Formats: sequence, structure tokens, C-alpha cells
Amino acid sequence: MNKKVDVTSTALEKGVDLAKGFIDRLVNPSIEELGLLVRDQVSFWRLSNQIKILSRAKVLCEESGISIKAISPKLLCPYLENASLEDDATLQEKWANLLISMVDSRKNVQNHVFPYVLSQLSKDEYLFLEKNFKEKIYRVTYLKEELKDLIEAKDLKANENKYKIERLSHQIDEKVKVVGRMYNQEVCRLRERKRSLEQELIIMESKEFSLRQRILTPQELPVGDLKGFEISNIVRLGLAAIDYFSVAGSHNIEVPICSDKEYASVDFDIDVETDKTIFLTELGELFIEACSERV
Repeated sequence: MNKKVDVTSTALEKGVDLAKGFIDRLVNPSIEELGLLVRDQVSFWRLSNQIKILSRAKVLCEESGISIKAISPKLLCPYLENASLEDDATLQEKWANLLISMVDSRKNVQNHVFPYVLSQLSKDEYLFLEKNFKEKIYRVTYLKEELKDLIEAKDLKANENKYKIERLSHQIDEKVKVVGRMYNQEVCRLRERKRSLEQELIIMESKEFSLRQRILTPQELPVGDLKGFEISNIVRLGLAAIDYFSVAGSHNIEVPICSDKEYASVDFDIDVETDKTIFLTELGELFIEACSERV
């Protein structure tokens, strides 16, 4: 038997009161201040967040002397929609920086996914990525200075050694003509000096190659600084990636000794462990750079 549904105004008012009382316990500020059940008040709250972010962006543009360009509604509308929900002061600053990157004619940032990505990050997740991005900047800057000094030293050493090597080669040829054979004590001594000079350049070239590789190495992220679900989130967004690798452990090989010429059987055990590293992706670097304060 169907019961009649009570749709009287009194019943609806009671339902609203119950919902309001429950949401009051969930939300800070209170429901009266936030106005979640009143559309106009929700719109006002979102507009208030937009105004804070846009006002801050305007000030930063003026301070930095940025020449503003128009951006497409396809890029601006998702930005305003997502930014309006952010009420954390730290992240509002990042939203303002992101807008500046989009309207700065010198930057030409046209990535439509950045507003969505920023809306999906907590403050802890963003600050974690920002901290590691800055560490990479410092590391790469230091390595580039070291590489610059090494190249200058290598060029200088190459010019010096080139003359010495040519002179030693000439001395070796002359000495061989005099003694009539390729190998004697004096010739060996000259050859050793020549090899030593050549080796200096090889070592410096090897150091240059190593520095260039370290500069290109992605920034490894210390996973212990975030919780597991937070790491999963930044990986989901493409800001970080996981690199799996295997490590071979110690192994034993037993070879039985046979008196005859039969083939010996070999038993061996190899322990292989799988590990992983998490590193900042190129997308992650571009994203943090777009949300960073202009220097």
C-alpha cells in the first residue's frame, strides 16, 4: 500500500532546516555566512574569490611592468571557474601568478590544462612540487656554472697541450731516426709524456660529459615528504612519474670438480630486487614555473 508523500511547505521547511543544521557542522565558515543553500550567496562567495585573485594579478602585473595580451575564452573561462572555488590565500597567490603567465605577452603560456591541474592540488602537494622545482633550479644553475668553468679550462688546456703534444711527436720522430729503433728508454719516456698530456684532455672531456648528463637528469622527489595518496595524485596529473628499476643482489655459483672431461653442471642463485624512483616531469616543471612569482 502506497503512502502519501508529504510535500507541504511545513515538511519542506523542516527538511531544509535539517540539511542546514548538518552542513553547519561540515563547513567553516558557517552556512549562514557561506550561503550554500542560497544560489546568490554562493555566487557572491565565488565572485569574491575571483576578485581577490584578479586584483592580486593586476597588482603583480603593474609591479613587473608586464605587457598584457588578450587570451581566448576557451582558456579564460576554465581559469575563472576553477579559481572561484579557491579560498586558501597561498593557493590564491598561485592562481594570480598563473593568470599573469597566461596574459604575459613574453611568456606565451597557452596550456589549457594548467587551471584544471591547479584546482586538483592541495596546498601541501603544490608546495612539495614547488620546493623540489626550486632545488632543481639551484642544482642546475650550480652545475652550469661548473660546466662553464670546465669548458674554459679545457679549451685553455687543449691549446697548451696541443703545442706540447706536437713538440713531443717531433722529438719522438727525431729520436727514432737517431737511435734507429722505435723503442728505447728515451723514446718511451717521450711517449709516456705525450700520453699523459692526451689523457688530461680525455679526463676533462669525460668530466664535461658527466656534467651535461647531470644537468639533464630529472629532479628526484623525496616520497617520504608526502603521503601515498598525495604522491598518487601528482602522478595522476602527470606532474611526476615513476621509474622502476631492478637491482641484482649477490649470487653464489657452485662448480663441482670432475676428474674426467665431462661437462660440469653449474647451479647458481641470483637475487633481483625491484625498486622505484619518482621524479618531476617536464610538465610538472612547466606548471610550477607558470604558477611561480615573477623574478
